[in-house]
Amino acid sequence: MKFLDSDALLDLLVKSHLLTPEQRVQIEQEKGRLRQKIARRMQKDGAAEKPDLVDILVEMQLPCVSRNNQILDEELIMRLVAAAYKLPFKKLDPLKLDVGVITKTLPRNFAIRHFLLPFELTDGVLHIATCHPDNKAVFADVEQANHVTVKPYITTKADIRRILSESFGFQKSISAAEDQFALGQNDIAVEIGNLERYVNISSDKEISSSDQHIKSAVNHILQSALEQRASDIHIEPKRDNSLVRFRIDGILHTMYRLPIAVHPAVIARVKFLARLDIAEKRRPQDGRIKIGVGGDRDVEIRVSTVPVSFGEKMVMRLLDPTMIFQKIGQIGFSERDLKVFKSFMQAPNGIVLVTGPTGSGKSTTLYSALKEIATPDINITTVEDPVEMVHEEFNQIAVQPLIDVTFSTILRNILRQDPDVIMIGEIRDYETAAHAVQAAMTGHLVFSTLHTNDAILAIDRLRDLGLQPFMIASTLLGCMAQRLVKKICPDCKKSYHADTATLAAAGFPVKADEQITLYRGEGCRECRNTGYKGRCGIFEIFPLSPGLQKMVAAGGHSHEMRELAQKEGMTTLRQDAWQKMIAGVTTLDEVLRVTNANG
Repeated sequence: MKFLDSDALLDLLVKSHLLTPEQRVQIEQEKGRLRQKIARRMQKDGAAEKPDLVDILVEMQLPCVSRNNQILDEELIMRLVAAAYKLPFKKLDPLKLDVGVITKTLPRNFAIRHFLLPFELTDGVLHIATCHPDNKAVFADVEQANHVTVKPYITTKADIRRILSESFGFQKSISAAEDQFALGQNDIAVEIGNLERYVNISSDKEISSSDQHIKSAVNHILQSALEQRASDIHIEPKRDNSLVRFRIDGILHTMYRLPIAVHPAVIARVKFLARLDIAEKRRPQDGRIKIGVGGDRDVEIRVSTVPVSFGEKMVMRLLDPTMIFQKIGQIGFSERDLKVFKSFMQAPNGIVLVTGPTGSGKSTTLYSALKEIATPDINITTVEDPVEMVHEEFNQIAVQPLIDVTFSTILRNILRQDPDVIMIGEIRDYETAAHAVQAAMTGHLVFSTLHTNDAILAIDRLRDLGLQPFMIASTLLGCMAQRLVKKICPDCKKSYHADTATLAAAGFPVKADEQITLYRGEGCRECRNTGYKGRCGIFEIFPLSPGLQKMVAAGGHSHEMRELAQKEGMTTLRQDAWQKMIAGVTTLDEVLRVTNANG
């Protein structure tokens, strides 16, 4: 602890060329003033500790000349400290931490006072991350109290403070709720007078013991999901506990294990916000919530419940307008594909089909296209099941089969609403397909989706539904298939020379003596040590050229149409992914994972 607030740390930083002697003089001149400034801020935020030299260095934002003027941040400093103490540096990934180990091995006040974050207990060894490596006496106390051997790691104070706050705050809410349910005080889950649909969720600092415990726990789950850029939240009852999992960049991560006693209350709280029937537990239900997350940013949450073996399972899909309504040129199109898709958007009439499995980004593509063409002089009407994202520039109709409001029944009447552009959530049957064709023939631009493996197979799917080939040929503008691949994190992106034999065996167009440079992420705090951050689309798209139109009208085979489309410029999903891999957008592993079945 003394080392981190002494001249020895400055000596080490200068010796390691992270600071210059001139910068050291500047630090000596300003550290008194900055210490007082930081102390006032900490006091205002309710922090109990006093600022040390690391806090002052982080505040000064000094450039490291030896590292291309990279700003000297806390991670750089603590990595140097770890090397000096011959201890491993630990990047803390919230997705891989066991909240139970954090909250049950050390008392809250003790952990916060000494900046200790226990994150793993294996075979009598307690792994602890700290920012104060001198605390050997504290480690000895932990060993004696827990009958374990402590293995220390170095990490940043900011991460320890944040994770301790989140873990103990969440655990406190859950434990208090469990205690109350054990006493039969189960009224906190249902706030009868509260019919809110717009909810301002509290930040971690604002969640206090005075809040109702279940409300605090739900707030924490939502806040954490937004911070982690989750697209979905799963709350799943099991025999002994309830799992909370986040889908991040397409992959599910287990975040929390809740006591099974509080699971019904958490579900009830979310159902109430979504205006669902809290008493109904035997039937699936759907609803939505709109939450404010600061500033002018709102996020819509689509809520779905289904009964499973051990209770009600809930999935919340987080629909962020900044992600759903993107610029059409920013979702991953190549120059050629963007030109083709924009030609579809500018057409006066016809059908445009977007294909791909659930979760492949079809809704984002269609919403982005509609947003771009939306002007006060055109009427855009959508028919969706359900409405993904409410947008005031569109007239959106939700399918409701229970009252016979289906795709086909709505489309029978929708032309009387004088639409210019129609978006059909999905073509599932002959009636819907026939109405889409009729709309296109009468001068309307129609966008819709199909579930097929590639773009050409959309034509086969329309024929299977019962449409005559000449009807398809006369109305179809073109088709597009898409998938999502994870993008390499820009903060830890590194290049390497790929093995050409491996690439050739995977079917990529490489020569034996060719040197191919590819990229991957090494893992950092920004990407939670995964090497990936965000996703982008890969596409195959073709317009219905005169040649293809003749083949469709004649009932041609899909492989013949695919060969002609490729001759006319269509790149397959695999080829588009290859181009993104070469450009350093994604990795070889991602390309193989997403396109292996598509060639």
